[in-house]
Amino acid sequence: VRSGRYGGGVGGGGLDGDMGCATCGAAVCGCGPGPGAGAGCADGCVSTGPASMTHVGWGRGEFTTDTHYRFVGRGAGQWAMVAPRTILVGRICCMISFPLLLLSLFFLFFLRPGDTTTSTTTYTTAAPPVTEPPPPPSREGECTFWGDPHVHTFDGGYPNFYGYGEWWIVKSTTVFIQGRFRGTQWTHGFAATRKVVVGGPFLHGHKIVVGALEEGPPTFDGHPILTGFPSIFDLPQGMGRITYDGNGKLVDGATHIWEKKVVRMDLPLGVTMEVFRWDNYLDFRLIMSKQPNQDGCCGNFDGDPVNDGTAHVIQRMGGRVPPGQNMFNRRMHPGWTEHEEACKLDMC
Repeated sequence: VRSGRYGGGVGGGGLDGDMGCATCGAAVCGCGPGPGAGAGCADGCVSTGPASMTHVGWGRGEFTTDTHYRFVGRGAGQWAMVAPRTILVGRICCMISFPLLLLSLFFLFFLRPGDTTTSTTTYTTAAPPVTEPPPPPSREGECTFWGDPHVHTFDGGYPNFYGYGEWWIVKSTTVFIQGRFRGTQWTHGFAATRKVVVGGPFLHGHKIVVGALEEGPPTFDGHPILTGFPSIFDLPQGMGRITYDGNGKLVDGATHIWEKKVVRMDLPLGVTMEVFRWDNYLDFRLIMSKQPNQDGCCGNFDGDPVNDGTAHVIQRMGGRVPPGQNMFNRRMHPGWTEHEEACKLDMC
């Protein structure tokens, strides 16, 4: 607060051309240059209560001091009751802050967590698809035929089949293999394997026939193949390959004195067959995995060698191949003898 020559009265301006400031009681109001600056009090200040005792200068107030304030009449004292004043901006701020306060209280008391509906989005990481493990590969086995003919089955059994005729070597849902057994002078009339035929659904109806050397060249669907030695024949539709050469591990060690002439068939489903061609009979090795509903002279491939005996196989398969199932072009007349009939049941 400025007084004397440094400040104007209630309505006066500053002296000597100074930048005077008008006073509204004890509050400083909007000031302007030169005289009359105090006239802006009404524009920039408003009264707020309650009033307090404020020094306003001699001749301007209603009270004076001794040991206490004493009313002496308007204009007779130097003290007066003046209400504090504030700037309009503060009043405006108060007007704005009050509604904000109410809004805050509303959210605090009326929108409590228990009273609100919260939408929660849960993000989950998709688990990789569960795939079933592949089935274990089928057990692969080996069946061998040699001599008149002796058999070592897939399960390790040792049946013998001495009778003439056509027999199921392997009969399954997918793979068909038959053998033709016939006696020779070296087997004293007992049957040996003279021919084999391979076919069935896994060859899409095609047939491969391989016989002893005196039976002529192998055939595919009745047509001669592998007429040279060595030679190769590729099956149609990429089904496999047949080779004819001198390679292969002997099934019967006693035949090492003869030149090896081996037909090897690499066929679908992993079926491999090595046929050793001698003058008037065959030895062979068959390697394959178990097929559905499999049985025959090579056994039923169930892991039990006991039920691969000759009598068991004949009981299950019914002996020779029935006429309607014969894969050879013609059926050979059995011509059983009493001795051969007994040997057919492995009683020799």
